[in-house]
Amino acid sequence: MNREKYVCKVCGKSFRSGSGLRIHMKTEHAGRYYGFRVGIPILVFIMVIAFIGLTIGFPLGGQQTHTTSLTTQQATLSTFKQTSLKKAPEFSLPVYDLLSSTERYISLSDFSGKPVFLEFFSPNCGHCIKMIPTIEELSKRYGGEMVFLVISTPMRDQLKNVIEKYGLTQTILIDDKYEVFNKYDVKGTPTFVILDSSHNIVELIEGERPIEVLMTAIERAIS
Repeated sequence: MNREKYVCKVCGKSFRSGSGLRIHMKTEHAGRYYGFRVGIPILVFIMVIAFIGLTIGFPLGGQQTHTTSLTTQQATLSTFKQTSLKKAPEFSLPVYDLLSSTERYISLSDFSGKPVFLEFFSPNCGHCIKMIPTIEELSKRYGGEMVFLVISTPMRDQLKNVIEKYGLTQTILIDDKYEVFNKYDVKGTPTFVILDSSHNIVELIEGERPIEVLMTAIERAIS
């Protein structure tokens, strides 16, 4: 029974005592003997370290990496906002004035250092007509901080009727050759272009919009 009790599981040899089996394993199968005994503690040690890292180290490290990434993203976005503003093209157009027979011109550079609100307008545009009360309200609120200019298509007779019927009080410039429309890449009316005090284009808004949308753009330009 003793011979069957101490049998090498690697090669099948039998021994009379456990010490004989151990000596055999150390000399003949050292890799299996020591690997089994050393491997388990090492494996346990690695598992403990991994567990500690997952519960303590890794979340903190991950959070720091995320914060760094977010900060970099915010800095990039901030830089983009500062450098992506396009300079508004210069122009000089005649003023439409029913009360004066003397032609005078207004240029964008006349308002150097002041924010400017440009409305590209057509007197036969229904959406432009609907926006007249909104633009009038905005000019009352922000007229002390911003210059309001209407750049109209060359339809003088229709423009006269609109002024008399709807009480358009803004300074109106006539773009006879659509040069300024083309410079600002205006595709339709109404189009609103809001400039800051350096005459960078802060916002370009197309179509009929709620007053809140235009107010938000104006606040950005005058801040």
